[in-house]
Amino acid sequence: MFPTTNWTRLAVATMEGQSAGREALAALCRDYRPAIVGHLRGRGFPEAEAEDLAQQFFVSLLNSRAWRRADRAKGRFRSFLLGILEHVIAHRREQGRAQKRGGGVVPLSLDALAEEGFDLPEAPTDAARLFDREWALRMVELALAAIEAQWAAGGKADEFAVLRGFLPGAEDPPAYEAAAARLQLSPAAVKSAIHRLRRAFRAQLRSAVARTVSLHEIDAELAHLRRVLEG
Repeated sequence: MFPTTNWTRLAVATMEGQSAGREALAALCRDYRPAIVGHLRGRGFPEAEAEDLAQQFFVSLLNSRAWRRADRAKGRFRSFLLGILEHVIAHRREQGRAQKRGGGVVPLSLDALAEEGFDLPEAPTDAARLFDREWALRMVELALAAIEAQWAAGGKADEFAVLRGFLPGAEDPPAYEAAAARLQLSPAAVKSAIHRLRRAFRAQLRSAVARTVSLHEIDAELAHLRRVLEG
Protein backbone atom coordinates (compact mmCIF):
# COMPACT_ATOMS: atom_id res chain seq x y z
CA MET A 1 0.00 0.00 0.00
CA PHE A 2 1.38 3.41 -0.96
CA PRO A 3 1.95 5.93 1.86
CA THR A 4 -0.40 8.90 2.10
CA THR A 5 1.82 11.78 1.03
CA ASN A 6 0.91 15.42 0.56
CA TRP A 7 0.81 14.75 -3.19
CA THR A 8 -2.00 12.25 -2.70
CA ARG A 9 -3.75 14.53 -0.19
CA LEU A 10 -3.64 17.34 -2.75
CA ALA A 11 -5.12 15.07 -5.39
CA VAL A 12 -7.98 14.17 -3.05
CA ALA A 13 -8.48 17.80 -2.04
CA THR A 14 -9.09 18.84 -5.65
CA MET A 15 -12.01 16.46 -6.03
CA GLU A 16 -14.95 18.82 -5.71
CA GLY A 17 -17.96 18.05 -3.57
CA GLN A 18 -16.51 15.18 -1.58
CA SER A 19 -16.11 15.11 2.17
CA ALA A 20 -12.72 13.43 1.71
CA GLY A 21 -11.64 16.43 -0.36
CA ARG A 22 -12.66 18.87 2.36
CA GLU A 23 -10.82 16.82 4.96
CA ALA A 24 -7.70 16.70 2.77
CA LEU A 25 -7.85 20.47 2.24
CA ALA A 26 -8.22 21.03 5.99
CA ALA A 27 -5.18 18.83 6.61
CA LEU A 28 -3.10 20.70 4.04
CA CYS A 29 -4.09 24.06 5.50
CA ARG A 30 -3.37 22.87 9.02
CA ASP A 31 0.07 21.57 8.09
CA TYR A 32 1.26 24.37 5.82
CA ARG A 33 -0.65 27.53 6.68
CA PRO A 34 1.75 28.52 9.53
CA ALA A 35 4.75 28.14 7.19
CA ILE A 36 3.00 30.06 4.40
CA VAL A 37 1.99 32.93 6.70
CA GLY A 38 5.41 33.00 8.38
CA HIS A 39 7.10 33.15 5.00
CA LEU A 40 4.87 36.04 3.88
CA ARG A 41 5.50 37.95 7.10
CA GLY A 42 9.22 37.47 6.56
CA ARG A 43 8.81 38.91 3.05
CA GLY A 44 7.46 42.11 4.59
CA PHE A 45 3.69 41.65 4.33
CA PRO A 46 1.67 42.92 7.33
CA GLU A 47 -0.10 40.24 9.37
CA ALA A 48 -3.59 40.89 7.92
CA GLU A 49 -2.32 40.91 4.34
CA ALA A 50 -0.23 37.79 4.94
CA GLU A 51 -3.30 35.96 6.24
CA ASP A 52 -5.31 37.15 3.23
CA LEU A 53 -2.59 36.08 0.80
CA ALA A 54 -2.35 32.67 2.47
CA GLN A 55 -6.09 32.24 1.96
CA GLN A 56 -5.77 33.27 -1.69
CA PHE A 57 -2.87 30.83 -2.05
CA PHE A 58 -4.90 27.83 -0.90
CA VAL A 59 -7.99 28.84 -2.89
CA SER A 60 -5.91 29.34 -6.05
CA LEU A 61 -4.15 26.03 -5.54
CA LEU A 62 -7.27 24.00 -4.94
CA ASN A 63 -9.26 25.65 -7.75
CA SER A 64 -6.58 24.78 -10.30
CA ARG A 65 -4.91 21.70 -11.66
CA ALA A 66 -1.43 23.24 -11.54
CA TRP A 67 -0.31 20.46 -9.24
CA ARG A 68 -0.65 18.02 -12.15
CA ARG A 69 2.22 19.83 -13.92
CA ALA A 70 4.65 19.22 -11.07
CA ASP A 71 7.01 16.27 -11.34
CA ARG A 72 6.47 14.66 -7.97
CA ALA A 73 9.20 12.11 -8.69
CA LYS A 74 11.80 14.88 -8.85
CA GLY A 75 10.36 17.73 -6.81
CA ARG A 76 9.71 18.16 -3.12
CA PHE A 77 6.23 19.18 -2.10
CA ARG A 78 7.42 22.29 -0.29
CA SER A 79 9.31 23.43 -3.40
CA PHE A 80 6.15 23.03 -5.44
CA LEU A 81 4.15 25.05 -2.90
CA LEU A 82 6.77 27.79 -2.87
CA GLY A 83 6.58 28.05 -6.65
CA ILE A 84 2.80 28.50 -6.50
CA LEU A 85 3.21 31.05 -3.70
CA GLU A 86 5.61 33.07 -5.84
CA HIS A 87 2.88 33.36 -8.49
CA VAL A 88 0.38 34.53 -5.86
CA ILE A 89 2.83 37.16 -4.55
CA ALA A 90 3.63 38.39 -8.05
CA HIS A 91 -0.07 38.62 -8.87
CA ARG A 92 -0.80 40.61 -5.71
CA ARG A 93 1.94 43.10 -6.58
CA GLU A 94 0.67 43.41 -10.14
CA GLN A 95 -2.80 44.09 -8.75
CA GLY A 96 -1.38 46.93 -6.69
CA ARG A 97 0.35 48.44 -9.71
CA ALA A 98 -2.80 48.09 -11.85
CA GLN A 99 -4.95 49.83 -9.24
CA LYS A 100 -2.49 52.71 -9.06
CA ARG A 101 -2.79 53.07 -12.85
CA GLY A 102 -6.57 53.02 -12.55
CA GLY A 103 -6.93 49.63 -14.19
CA GLY A 104 -9.18 46.76 -13.20
CA VAL A 105 -8.21 43.75 -11.10
CA VAL A 106 -7.66 40.54 -13.06
CA PRO A 107 -8.34 37.35 -11.06
CA LEU A 108 -5.44 34.95 -10.63
CA SER A 109 -5.84 31.83 -12.74
CA LEU A 110 -3.09 29.27 -12.48
CA ASP A 111 -4.83 27.17 -15.13
CA ALA A 112 -4.74 30.09 -17.58
CA LEU A 113 -1.04 30.48 -16.95
CA ALA A 114 -0.58 26.75 -17.45
CA GLU A 115 -2.24 26.96 -20.86
CA GLU A 116 0.37 29.56 -21.78
CA GLY A 117 3.08 27.07 -20.88
CA PHE A 118 4.19 28.57 -17.56
CA ASP A 119 6.54 26.71 -15.27
CA LEU A 120 6.71 27.09 -11.54
CA PRO A 121 9.18 29.89 -10.84
CA GLU A 122 12.25 29.57 -8.72
CA ALA A 123 11.92 31.65 -5.58
CA PRO A 124 14.71 34.07 -4.68
CA THR A 125 17.40 32.32 -2.65
CA ASP A 126 16.65 34.26 0.53
CA ALA A 127 12.92 33.62 0.13
CA ALA A 128 13.48 29.89 -0.41
CA ARG A 129 15.70 29.75 2.66
CA LEU A 130 13.06 31.54 4.74
CA PHE A 131 10.32 29.21 3.55
CA ASP A 132 12.49 26.17 4.26
CA ARG A 133 13.04 27.36 7.82
CA GLU A 134 9.31 27.88 8.37
CA TRP A 135 8.71 24.42 6.92
CA ALA A 136 11.36 22.86 9.18
CA LEU A 137 9.89 24.52 12.27
CA ARG A 138 6.46 23.23 11.30
CA MET A 139 7.77 19.68 10.96
CA VAL A 140 9.31 19.91 14.44
CA GLU A 141 6.07 21.37 15.79
CA LEU A 142 4.04 18.50 14.35
CA ALA A 143 6.44 15.93 15.79
CA LEU A 144 6.34 17.56 19.23
CA ALA A 145 2.54 17.71 19.20
CA ALA A 146 2.33 14.02 18.33
CA ILE A 147 4.75 13.07 21.10
CA GLU A 148 2.92 15.23 23.64
CA ALA A 149 -0.37 13.54 22.71
CA GLN A 150 1.22 10.11 23.09
CA TRP A 151 2.61 10.89 26.52
CA ALA A 152 -0.68 12.43 27.65
CA ALA A 153 -2.63 9.37 26.46
CA GLY A 154 -0.26 7.21 28.51
CA GLY A 155 -0.82 9.27 31.65
CA LYS A 156 2.63 10.87 31.41
CA ALA A 157 1.71 14.48 30.69
CA ASP A 158 3.62 15.72 33.76
CA GLU A 159 6.69 13.74 32.72
CA PHE A 160 6.56 15.19 29.22
CA ALA A 161 6.25 18.73 30.61
CA VAL A 162 9.59 18.24 32.36
CA LEU A 163 11.42 16.23 29.70
CA ARG A 164 10.26 18.53 26.88
CA GLY A 165 13.21 20.73 27.81
CA PHE A 166 15.59 18.08 26.48
CA LEU A 167 14.03 18.05 23.00
CA PRO A 168 14.82 20.41 20.08
CA GLY A 169 13.56 23.94 20.45
CA ALA A 170 14.03 24.21 24.19
CA GLU A 171 15.89 27.41 25.02
CA ASP A 172 17.19 26.47 28.46
CA PRO A 173 17.29 22.69 29.09
CA PRO A 174 17.17 21.78 32.79
CA ALA A 175 19.93 19.84 34.50
CA TYR A 176 19.46 16.08 34.84
CA GLU A 177 19.47 16.41 38.62
CA ALA A 178 16.76 19.09 38.58
CA ALA A 179 14.57 17.02 36.26
CA ALA A 180 15.10 13.95 38.45
CA ALA A 181 14.06 15.88 41.55
CA ARG A 182 10.88 17.20 39.90
CA LEU A 183 9.91 13.73 38.68
CA GLN A 184 11.08 11.97 41.85
CA LEU A 185 13.28 9.67 39.80
CA SER A 186 16.95 8.81 39.86
CA PRO A 187 19.25 10.66 37.40
CA ALA A 188 19.81 7.32 35.64
CA ALA A 189 16.06 6.81 35.22
CA VAL A 190 15.69 10.34 33.84
CA LYS A 191 18.45 9.73 31.30
CA SER A 192 16.68 6.56 30.16
CA ALA A 193 13.38 8.44 29.86
CA ILE A 194 15.05 11.19 27.83
CA HIS A 195 16.58 8.58 25.53
CA ARG A 196 13.15 7.02 24.92
CA LEU A 197 11.58 10.43 24.35
CA ARG A 198 14.24 11.49 21.85
CA ARG A 199 13.88 8.21 19.99
CA ALA A 200 10.12 8.68 19.81
CA PHE A 201 10.59 12.28 18.65
CA ARG A 202 12.92 11.21 15.84
CA ALA A 203 10.36 8.63 14.71
CA GLN A 204 7.57 11.23 14.68
CA LEU A 205 9.74 13.74 12.85
CA ARG A 206 10.56 11.13 10.23
CA SER A 207 6.86 10.38 9.88
CA ALA A 208 6.02 14.07 9.41
CA VAL A 209 8.72 14.49 6.76
CA ALA A 210 7.72 11.25 5.03
CA ARG A 211 4.37 12.80 4.14
CA THR A 212 6.11 15.49 2.09
CA VAL A 213 8.58 13.56 -0.08
CA SER A 214 9.02 10.31 -1.94
CA LEU A 215 10.18 7.33 0.09
CA HIS A 216 13.75 7.43 -1.22
CA GLU A 217 14.09 11.15 -0.31
CA ILE A 218 13.27 10.94 3.40
CA ASP A 219 16.84 10.67 4.70
CA ALA A 220 18.06 13.52 2.49
CA GLU A 221 15.11 15.68 3.53
CA LEU A 222 15.77 15.02 7.22
CA ALA A 223 19.41 16.01 6.70
CA HIS A 224 18.25 19.20 4.96
CA LEU A 225 15.90 19.94 7.87
CA ARG A 226 18.78 19.69 10.33
CA ARG A 227 20.95 22.01 8.21
CA VAL A 228 18.14 24.55 7.96
CA LEU A 229 17.57 24.61 11.71
CA GLU A 230 21.28 24.75 12.52
CA GLY A 231 22.03 27.45 9.95
